[in-house]
Amino acid sequence: MKKVQRTLAAALAAMMLMALAGCSKGDVTKEVNSGLSDLKAQAAEPAVEPQTETPAEPKTDAASEPVSEPAAEPEPEATAEPAPVSAPADNPDYPSAAGLNTQTLEAFGTDFTLVLNVTCPDQGWYKSATSFGDLKLFPTDDPSHIFSGDPRITFELKSGLDKINYYYDDFENVEELTPRTIGGVEMAGRTYKNVGMWWTEYYGEMPTGGWLAIKISGVDIDPGTEGDTVLNSVTFG
Repeated sequence: MKKVQRTLAAALAAMMLMALAGCSKGDVTKEVNSGLSDLKAQAAEPAVEPQTETPAEPKTDAASEPVSEPAAEPEPEATAEPAPVSAPADNPDYPSAAGLNTQTLEAFGTDFTLVLNVTCPDQGWYKSATSFGDLKLFPTDDPSHIFSGDPRITFELKSGLDKINYYYDDFENVEELTPRTIGGVEMAGRTYKNVGMWWTEYYGEMPTGGWLAIKISGVDIDPGTEGDTVLNSVTFG
């Protein structure tokens, strides 16, 4: 459009110049017609719209962009480890009775002796280090605290039945039990209360002389229990 306007202005200017120079009317008309023809030809041309350049997006340098750090994984919560189970405190007065125990029993005031063999579980059983010709076994988790009223199995050799029954008159609630064979020897059985403790006692005469009394207090000797297993393990000689 601007180009057409410039051409029209040039044609008008030429006509004015020619008029001033004394050109003939025909010359002026010729120039005007020529200018109009040019205008028509230019007007017929399709207008070209000016193209607006789209500004290029700025290039980003991948290297220059900050690298996002991976999200830190949450640290697993610390799980408290269970405290190790401490071994029972050693007590020289009551060493472990685990496994086979062999003790020579002696009947006080006589020459009667008896070699006793008895096997205890691997854990939780202790024996008295002090012997008066007997053997005392204690099932406990803490051998550092063994007292006179604690559960036990006691093996004692006596010179005769009268010695086994020496405190019979002090027994309370005596009940006879079915005889039990221990170490190949059939023994009589009874239960009673004495000095505030309940006892189960098996007793019998030994082939080598003397009478053996096995006294149980606070220990389960029902079939299949540890106490029952200990009694069944007994051998002599």
